[in-house]
Parts: sequence; structure tokens; C-alpha cells
Amino acid sequence: TRSFLRPITGDAHLRPPCEVTCPIHTDVQRYVQLVAEGRPAAALAVVRETNPLPQVIGRICAHPCEEDCRRGQVDEPIAICNLKRAAGDGAGDAGAVTVPPQPEFAGGRQVAIIGSGPSGLAAAHDLALLGVKPVIFEQQPEPGGFLRTGILNFRLPKHILDEDIAYITGMGVEIRTGVSIGRDITLKELDEQYDAVLIAVGLSLSRSIPLPGADLPGVCLAIPFLEDVNAGRDVDLGKEIIVIGGGNVAIDVARAARRLSAGKVTMVCLESDQEMPAHAWEIKDARDEGIDIVCGQGPKAILGDGRVEGLEVKKCESVFDDSGRFAPTFCETELSTIAGDTVIIAIGQMSDLSFVPGNGPELDQRGLLVFDRRRWATTRPGIFASGEVVTGPGAAVNALASGRRAAVSIARYLGLDIKDYPEPEAIGELPRRVREEQVRQAPRRRMPTRPEDERVSDFNEVETGMGEVDARCEASRCLLCGGGARYSQLKCISCLTCVRVCPYGAPTADKDGLVGIDADVCQACGICFTQCPAKAIDLEVVSEQELAARIDAAAAGGGALEFGCWYPQTRVAPEEIGRA
Repeated sequence: TRSFLRPITGDAHLRPPCEVTCPIHTDVQRYVQLVAEGRPAAALAVVRETNPLPQVIGRICAHPCEEDCRRGQVDEPIAICNLKRAAGDGAGDAGAVTVPPQPEFAGGRQVAIIGSGPSGLAAAHDLALLGVKPVIFEQQPEPGGFLRTGILNFRLPKHILDEDIAYITGMGVEIRTGVSIGRDITLKELDEQYDAVLIAVGLSLSRSIPLPGADLPGVCLAIPFLEDVNAGRDVDLGKEIIVIGGGNVAIDVARAARRLSAGKVTMVCLESDQEMPAHAWEIKDARDEGIDIVCGQGPKAILGDGRVEGLEVKKCESVFDDSGRFAPTFCETELSTIAGDTVIIAIGQMSDLSFVPGNGPELDQRGLLVFDRRRWATTRPGIFASGEVVTGPGAAVNALASGRRAAVSIARYLGLDIKDYPEPEAIGELPRRVREEQVRQAPRRRMPTRPEDERVSDFNEVETGMGEVDARCEASRCLLCGGGARYSQLKCISCLTCVRVCPYGAPTADKDGLVGIDADVCQACGICFTQCPAKAIDLEVVSEQELAARIDAAAAGGGALEFGCWYPQTRVAPEEIGRA
């Protein structure tokens, strides 16, 4: 078995770059290693420490953590997002039941949260853990916000969303659906009835563009289209669909249209292929499904007589100005026509703040909430805001992060003594000797997907999930960046015992006898920890209870309990992987 000792960095705030880049600072290293050990339920529990929607995010996350994964300096980054999903899938396959914590709402404090998207749900989750009763108000018939109404089943099955939300409501979070703020209850009434209010309404309205012909039958906006598809309502599409836009929502619209129509789907966007705001993997998925993407063209007019017949486009010469601001320029004489009988406009989203009265929280000239980003507070005391309504468009994991930070600010406003979340610092680049000499090449395990010709015929999930063997092998590629002994310079007596006993040469001493431990060489074998007379070296135990349980189980069964160093499997012979 693996060692019960989990390596940690010398500085509590010096963490692996994957964890630092993650907006919610999930302990990636820990849950990935638990997946490698074949313990998906334990891995899922680690993810839940910072992420109240683990199964959702495991499917739709933009995974910025992978961009900074140091394994990518050797071959390819760890499939961190896929392993998050593997933890949830594996826990479910094993029949593991995760019982949510049952916080006590002793102080009588209550917070109204407007919106049940990722930001509102995250804030409610954290407030509940702090003993503050959250009540979420959602205008749709079911909770989830854009996760339910805007993300389609082939990316996020609704039963997965339901499971994550059920965990949150199981903590005592109340969600009132079908409630429209401004119609059924006003913001002023919420402010009077609750100790604080959080506005987390997201971006629920589609932006449009004033094009000639935009009022023709056959023209629709992205958000109403996605809402109709997700609700199972009939959608009237032609045989040649044109989607205007190049972002992730436009990709979702195009992929949905591809499934609903046997005809051709064409995306038209201002940006070049390299500039498209949609994620590269989303663009690939769209093209794999037969969607044509026309880049570098802007809409000039929707053509038709009584019904859409096509889109006239003009060449886009540049999208951004010298300062990086969105300021497209066009060649008005270089025109072309794309045939089509349906046009869906997917150029962006905005918030519906019609419920905010004139004497309520202040809005700026663009109609956006004015807020203090440090405290996530609006200009009205007791009313806070989080998520895309104040940050603008972004990934769901960013909305989770803002909701969690808003929860801390609300708790402080209510008089709770809550420390802010510490911002960790990333360790440096992978040392060259480790990159070139110590790490064996190991190919990244790919997420299995359904064949393109099969998946475009329905809305079933495209990615089928990693099996246990693939997940464990992929997790075993983790380099345990920053793992090793924790050393206290204040306690060190410069006896150099650690330097003498370490078989890997991790501890070194300078001319003054000051010791340093190279985290990329240390294998957390524990020898220096046991031999240090000054107790200046420490290793973190995963759980004393878990260790005791393992010992008891081994003793009761007459078996052996083995201990070994925490050695990354990527630094051993490939044929040995899986034998631990």
C-alpha cells in the first residue's frame, strides 16, 4: 500500500501551480492521488472541501489548472478535470453515499440569495457551513440557473446537476423556485425580512445586434433557444442554420441545432480561428460534429422576404484596437452571402436587473451593479453581489469562487469572526534535471467519447467517462509537485543529520550550516523526519483515525500493514504501475 504520510510543502501557502491557478484552490494533488489509490469516494470528499458542485464542474470546467500543470513541461498535463469526474463516477459506481454535513442554524441569522446558479449555490453552501441559514429564490421552475437552462444534456446531464444540488439542500439550504423578484416579492421586502441579501442572478438575457432583417421569422436569440431546448419544447428550425457568434454559448447553440436539424449548421464570427473566444476543445467538438465555422466575417444584414433566406456578411479586418479593447473594423466593400433559413444570434449575454429599484443599489451608466470587489458589497448596506452579474462572463468555477468569497464577506457583515481565504503562492518551474532525467514519459489517458455520427442524433452525454484503470493510470502521472518534508528553520540546530541520512540527497546545507530541502527531490520517505533530534522536520499525516483504522483492520485480518515512501509512479518503471 502507499504510505500514510502525505507530503506537503515547506510553506503552507506555497502550493502546486495547479492548486494556485484553480479559482477555488482545490487540493488537486491530494484528490488526484486518492484516485490513483483507487479511492474515488475519498477523492470526491477532498474535492467537496472547496467545490460544492464537484460532479458538475468535473464535466464543464474550463480547467485552467491544466494550463499550469508542471507535467506539461515533460509531455502533457494531467487530465485534472477528467479525474474530478472520475472521482464522482467511481464513488457512485461503488455505491458510496456521501452524507452532507448538518450545520446548526443557532443564531437565527438568515440570508436571501437571488439566483440558484453556481455562485448562489456556492454562497449558500458556505453560509450554511458557517451556521447562517440561506434561502435561495429562483425564478425558474427548477434550481441550477444557467447550468440547467443554458448547458445542454450532451455536456451536463440534468441528473448530475440534481445530485450536486441535493447535497446542498441536504445541508439545510432552502430553495424556493418559481419566485420572480420584483413580481412575487420585491428587493426592498427581501432587504427588510432578511439579515443580508446576495444578488447572484448571472447573465440570463441574450444580447442582440441592430441588423436589417432581425425581425424576420426564423431569427431568434441564443438564450431563449437554449431554454426551449433544455425544457423539451418544440423548436422550429429550418434546413440551413446560421449561428452568429464565436464564444462557448455560440458553440453550444450550434451543436444543439446540429442535433435538432438534419441540415447544415454554419457559425459566423468576427474573430480569426486563433482569436475565437470559445475554448479550443469546444471548437474541435463542433467541427468534429460537422459544423462549419466561418471566421473573420461580421454580419451586415439578414436577408429574406417574409422569411429568412440568408445572411450578408462583411470582412472583419480587426477585432481589437491597439489597447486590446473590442473595437472591430470592417471592409464594407468586401461582401458575401451565406444561405440559410434560420439565424440564431449568440453574441453575448447580460443580466436582468429590472428588479433593482431606483432607490436601491446603485447601477452604473451601462446598467451594471456598482460594487466593492474586496467585500463583494453593493452601494446599499446589507446587499451583496457575486458571480457574472458583477464579474462579467466567465467559467462556472469562477462563479463558484466569487460566491464563496461573497459568503465570507456576508458572514463578517453579520458579525462572525471569519478569516479570509489565504491566497497561495505557486512553486517555481520544474527543475531541468527532473524534467530531463527523472521523469519517464507517460502518455495522457484520453476521455472516451461517443462516435460523432452517433452522438449528433441525440442529446445523450458525449463524454462517457474514464474507467477505473485509465483513471488510476492517469492519476499516477502526477508529479506531486512541491511534495516533501516540511522544515522549520527556527527549530533547526544545523546538526546535518538529515543531510547524512537522506538516500535521495534532498536536504543540503550552505556554508553557514543552514539546511534547505529540495521539494522536487524529496520523496517523503520519512527517514529525516524520524531522525531529526530537534523535531525541525515534519510530514503531514492524512488522518490519524484513518491510520488507526488501517492498523486495526490489518491486525483483525491477520494481514500485513506495509509502509513505503510516497514515490510518484511516473518515476518508476512503467511495468510497475498498478502493482502498489
